Amino acid sequence: RASFAASAVVNTTVAITRHSGRILSGAQRVASQAAAKPTLCGVRRLTGLARLTQRKGTGTVAIATAARGQQRRRRTTTTMATGGGSNDNAVGLGFSSCFDSGNGKLGSVTQGPDAAVMEVAIADDPYTEIDKQSHKMWFHFRVSNLQRLQGKPLKVVLTNAGECSYPDGWGGEGVKGTPEGAAPYKACFSVDRKNWVRLQDTTYEGGRLHMTLDAEKEPLLRGASAVSLAYFAPYSQEQHLELMGSLVNRHPLCEIETIGQTLDGADMELITVRGPGAADKASKGELNLWFIARQHPGESMASWWMEGFLRRLLDASDPVAHALLSQPGVTVYVVPMMNPDGARRGYLRTNAAGANLNREWQTPKVDYSPEVFHVLREMKRTGMDFGLDVHGDEALPYNFISGGEGCPCWSDKLASQQKNWCDAYQRANPDFQQVEGYPIDKPGEGNLLVGSNGMCETFKCLAMTLEMPFKDNANAPDKEMGWSSVRCEKLGASALDATLAIIDQLRE
Repeated sequence: RASFAASAVVNTTVAITRHSGRILSGAQRVASQAAAKPTLCGVRRLTGLARLTQRKGTGTVAIATAARGQQRRRRTTTTMATGGGSNDNAVGLGFSSCFDSGNGKLGSVTQGPDAAVMEVAIADDPYTEIDKQSHKMWFHFRVSNLQRLQGKPLKVVLTNAGECSYPDGWGGEGVKGTPEGAAPYKACFSVDRKNWVRLQDTTYEGGRLHMTLDAEKEPLLRGASAVSLAYFAPYSQEQHLELMGSLVNRHPLCEIETIGQTLDGADMELITVRGPGAADKASKGELNLWFIARQHPGESMASWWMEGFLRRLLDASDPVAHALLSQPGVTVYVVPMMNPDGARRGYLRTNAAGANLNREWQTPKVDYSPEVFHVLREMKRTGMDFGLDVHGDEALPYNFISGGEGCPCWSDKLASQQKNWCDAYQRANPDFQQVEGYPIDKPGEGNLLVGSNGMCETFKCLAMTLEMPFKDNANAPDKEMGWSSVRCEKLGASALDATLAIIDQLRE
């Protein structure tokens, strides 16, 4: 451990000397804090990884895994982009991914006769042992000094799009029954970092994603000095903390409990919502309903869904929320941010150590996947009668459920509960559908490492994964917005209708 730490100090010093803006890896950051404590983007107090190195026999694997993944990861912060191959034509654009959920490394900028071309690479997640790869697909960066283009377009090219985890997600290939224009991916852009729309001139060719910023075609770009580009409308860790503080923290029905910490030292927070009926467990027994989101940090739509869900659930004037929380013995448990480290670091699928949390639901380890470890412990403490895990899918342009049909405990009762919940969800919000989705697992062949399958089998209850698209809803396309944060929130709010509809069934 001592030699590893010394090596990390050397690596950190080299990184600071060569590029003062680079975000340090988890292990490098720990070592640099213990030594020079430089003022750098992303440097914070002693992290969970640092604390783990002080424990005997734990943490070494997690730190080594994080370091190995971070050695592959090179993220650019603020950079002035100058010129093309010969550097004789200064463009002067700014580029940065040094912020919460940022991801992107600047390659080059060239000035052509009709447009400037900026090449950017998506940085890797840490290596994931169970998947045998370093995932990548989430991107989020900012381009500034647009006024120096003097009105000419800028073509931003993701050079390694074809090497990403789900390359079919960029186009419309292999998506049956998809209306033309709904399946091909369109990037999200914003000039105020609040309102995100789709960039119509987005094309995927030859393993590269081309995004053309042209103020003549995109009126929102006119007069803008900077623009942010992202895979989907970002929902940062800061936004999550703001939601918790402003909506949940002092709500009379809510209790927030820190149930553990991540490897970076972020709090894992559990919201418990007890309405008028929670105390009445005698008449009909207790029902514990669990909702979790953002196991995969790049699936930011899950956080937008969760905000819509929580806002309606806690709205005292909403009749459906009141009816649900008035049901005898009902308690609602919510973990709105399962992977705060990955979300802040700009990862697609992993936590700080490279764990794919949605493959850790049988034997989670406190020094590798503490997020699942702590949440599963609380689920076992309270029990579970219903579970929903909210995600996003890179390829399919639909909202759909992936159920537990492959779990050994699957039964006609669970099948009926799932069908009735889905029917009620579709009635409440037609953005949900039941035709397209993943292939249904054969009996007994479900992967119990997956969150909803693990919950279903452990608690012998209905547990499902909800998937939303990165692209658009092919059944109701919106050319300007695609599948948007607003529609995510509305879909989240509609989950209350579906859950209320099967409350009596859950008691059987």
